[in-house]
Amino acid sequence: MHLEDVSIEGFKSFSEETDMRFQAGISVIMGNNGVGKSNILDAVVWAMGEDSLDRLRCYSPDDLFFGGNRTQPPAHRIKVRLTFRESREKDAVGMTVSREMTRDGQNRFTIEGDDATPEMYRRQLSAFHTKDALKTIIRQEQINDLVSMPPPRRFEAVCSLMDLDPTRGIPGDFQDQLAQRLTRYMGYLMPEADIALKLGARNGAKDLDIQVAMPGDRRLRLHQLSGGQKAVTSLALKLALFGQLQSPFYLLDEVEPSLDYTHHKSMQAFLKDVSARTQLIMITHLRTTIELADSLHGVRTRPDGSSFMKFYFLMNKKLLRLYKCC
Repeated sequence: MHLEDVSIEGFKSFSEETDMRFQAGISVIMGNNGVGKSNILDAVVWAMGEDSLDRLRCYSPDDLFFGGNRTQPPAHRIKVRLTFRESREKDAVGMTVSREMTRDGQNRFTIEGDDATPEMYRRQLSAFHTKDALKTIIRQEQINDLVSMPPPRRFEAVCSLMDLDPTRGIPGDFQDQLAQRLTRYMGYLMPEADIALKLGARNGAKDLDIQVAMPGDRRLRLHQLSGGQKAVTSLALKLALFGQLQSPFYLLDEVEPSLDYTHHKSMQAFLKDVSARTQLIMITHLRTTIELADSLHGVRTRPDGSSFMKFYFLMNKKLLRLYKCC
């Protein structure tokens, strides 16, 4: 299952209808700062049913609409259409859904072009194994949020993400699966370290601690790691948790910037492992990540400031050399 097509119209910086096609493996969105790359991820999240303005990076509902400029009026309607496909085969079963909204707050949901209630829309998305898709997004500013929490708060956050009852704790089989996946991921990103999940309780409150054993038998807790080590550990932890959820894709918004050159290289093997089972749609400026892509999408801005898709191609090294600016 993967997200195959996205169509955006009137949403944030996209004044005109813009279509983009993603691949089942790794799709990279590239472009200069401020061209509207993150708005594509916002559009996908909104079309999946997200209404939280914070999660959509907005202060008011009006921020969702193209605001207009000297040559174009403000958008009075926004529409995002998503097409999912069960496999890479041309005749694979697919599903197209769309969400529209007008400035007066009226929403319209469709499934295969037919009107649907919000509840029907949610059920149809869930039937296509996207029940947890709104949870599997990482923003650049959120990379270290889990590792920066004290252990009791981290325990609560993990339970909330996974819909677990915090009073009952984390089941043993869940903990084992999470630990195995986290250990495998850290084997790529920090092969010199051993990582261990520790469930415990302090002052009557359950907690989740993570300890990292470094060469020389140095045992570090998360707050003792360097900035780059925290970013590596947090990314591995989040994607290990995502692996326990029901989502066909992960949306990653510039999650690598604080990693050093060594970790950039080791991340290639890590991303290949993750993308073998889950579609990755990534915004990045890093050449090492771009080189992994199955498809590349170049976003630029017109003179009036609106966003458009300048190029799209399946990975081709000759074409990639023409676009040295990420």
